[in-house]
Amino acid sequence: MKKYKTDTFLKEFWRDNHRFADLFNTVIFQGRPVIKPEDLKEADTEVSGTLEGRDAFYSIARIRDVVKKTALGAEFVLLGMENQKYIHYAMPLRTMLYDGLGYLKEYREITGRRKKRRRGKNFP
Repeated sequence: MKKYKTDTFLKEFWRDNHRFADLFNTVIFQGRPVIKPEDLKEADTEVSGTLEGRDAFYSIARIRDVVKKTALGAEFVLLGMENQKYIHYAMPLRTMLYDGLGYLKEYREITGRRKKRRRGKNFP
């Protein structure tokens, strides 16, 4: 008998676009097929970052279980999933940390691109 980690098995299970879409459509959209499996794309699960404190920099390393992205009309959507074997009452806080680190990562990418563009132009 092969041994496996439950977390790894669940990540693999939920990476399937049909299962992933079915879950979100059932829970969020009352079974209406709003999220299409063929429109889902894998997204980066790594949301680590550094934060600057008064006296030092702090690094926070976090990885989500499964993240997919799609476009619903004109809106771009990231859908994340965290597998839990047991109830963990701090999970909403962990999820907020993941979201915050994700926004920080996006902010830094956008400002980096803007700075590059500005450097390429000749300003007086």
